[in-house]
Amino acid sequence: MAERFEDLGLSDAIVEAARAAGYERPTPLQAASANVLRRGGNVVLHASSGAGVVAAVAMPLLDRLVEGDVSDAGPRALVLAPTQQRAEALAGGFGALAGATGLTVRAIAPGWHAAGGDVIVTTPQRALEAVETSELKLGGVEALVIMDAAGTFALNGESALETLAPLVPKEAQRIVTSAELTGDIERFIEGHARKALTVPARPAAPPRVPQTAESAGQIGYMIVEEQAKAEVLARLLESVEGDALVFTRTALRAERVLRDLSRRGIADGERDIRVLPFDAAGETASRVVSYDVPFSAEDLRTIHSAGGTVLATAAERAHFRRIAAEVPFTAKHRRARPLDGGALDAFRGTVSAALEAEDLDSQLLVLEPLIDEYSAAEVAAALSALLRRRAPAAGATAAAAAPAAVSGAPPADATVGGFTRLFVSVGLRDNIRPGDLVGAITGEANIKGDQVGRVDIRESFAVVEVASAVAERVIRALNGTTMRGRSLRVDYDRKGAGGSGGGRESRGPGGSGGPRGSGGPRGSSGPRGPGGGSGDRSRPPRGEDPRAPRSDRPRSPRGR
Repeated sequence: MAERFEDLGLSDAIVEAARAAGYERPTPLQAASANVLRRGGNVVLHASSGAGVVAAVAMPLLDRLVEGDVSDAGPRALVLAPTQQRAEALAGGFGALAGATGLTVRAIAPGWHAAGGDVIVTTPQRALEAVETSELKLGGVEALVIMDAAGTFALNGESALETLAPLVPKEAQRIVTSAELTGDIERFIEGHARKALTVPARPAAPPRVPQTAESAGQIGYMIVEEQAKAEVLARLLESVEGDALVFTRTALRAERVLRDLSRRGIADGERDIRVLPFDAAGETASRVVSYDVPFSAEDLRTIHSAGGTVLATAAERAHFRRIAAEVPFTAKHRRARPLDGGALDAFRGTVSAALEAEDLDSQLLVLEPLIDEYSAAEVAAALSALLRRRAPAAGATAAAAAPAAVSGAPPADATVGGFTRLFVSVGLRDNIRPGDLVGAITGEANIKGDQVGRVDIRESFAVVEVASAVAERVIRALNGTTMRGRSLRVDYDRKGAGGSGGGRESRGPGGSGGPRGSGGPRGSSGPRGPGGGSGDRSRPPRGEDPRAPRSDRPRSPRGR
């Protein structure tokens, strides 16, 4: 494994930026992925926070962009994160490494001006909105990066990703990072990041683990937010009578931790308490604490051969559990005090069991904006109050969750004359015809043909009018289905793409004000009954004769 950043073939500017950001040597993930990422191929990093995943992506990607040709066709890299908070944090991390390269990193978020950024960081949903309003151009993108795919899928970002990925040039590099590679994520990678190389490499066959395999020992861990680590460490060490070792990810961080312990009177010279970076591991003591989660299973094994405690942030929880299982260590979650019975402790026991058994990563993403504004303890206290105050009746959970499939109420200007405009994420470039959309809507949502109004097909999306009474049913029925091999994203037309004159009074040529009738079979492009309404109810492009047959109208080359 490379011991220096220079050994990875990175430019001097990137190496210096890495050192200025506090990185001292490549983590195993960075060493294994740098060359393949610099070559521009599709890559999947099976890793999460704690393994050095941000720098593993940013350093070789920025290095490759510096050597490439500058384009004025929009950003050169698009980085997608599960939440806006993660996007802004990533923009800061990428920006710290890009400073010496001349490349600019911007986020699409309040307080950021994204125009002119070489690297744009945002969420899939915000990126899609920016594309639909032409605020974000993807024609010059050389790399699409999906950070934390598992978190994005858990927060229902899959549909937006499915829509965005084909809009990025085919020759652009695809980089996906994920703590878990679920079936859905594997299918996405197969469809949009073909022939991607997985790092760390997966064995050709699952390793055969003997049923009698024994643990290498027990290791304790505590979930601690970054700002609370110093206090938690001090409490762990205040009662130490012998020697103690504390390990951090960098030497600079070790110096800072030692200063804090000295200020608190714990590292006072009377006790043998040393603070060292991970790469100085090899010694042992009566108490060993990792202030940060080690980068790899090998580091964890070396540092904690005699046990000890690891302080992990919530985002590092998945990484810690993975490397502990690789050692294999038996990981024991440490609590402040034992549970000792009573109604309150029974409740605490329920919460404690959930901490051990539930998949909390996606829930942490949901709560992240609140934790930015309040302390984690305050957020937990509020949730505890809600849980203890109400006990939902059977079926209430499902009923409460039902509206989640529809993104709120329709905008006021999306509903006219009893019809509501819907956005559908397929267009001319997908060879979609109005009859295709009518057939899908009536078939999937089980509604009548006269409940579908005008169909307006654009280059990359379509706007369809449906009777307001069935709009939510259509959104629920079509979201996640496929058409022409594309996963559909359907929502209310929030950007007003359908223009102003929607409703029954403007359904297209021949259909104005006339009775609709039931028309022919679903999806038919033939006459729809009295009133002369054509089955092709899309508005003709500006300047075209609306009476011309559809087949004679010019089509976009991308739709062929």
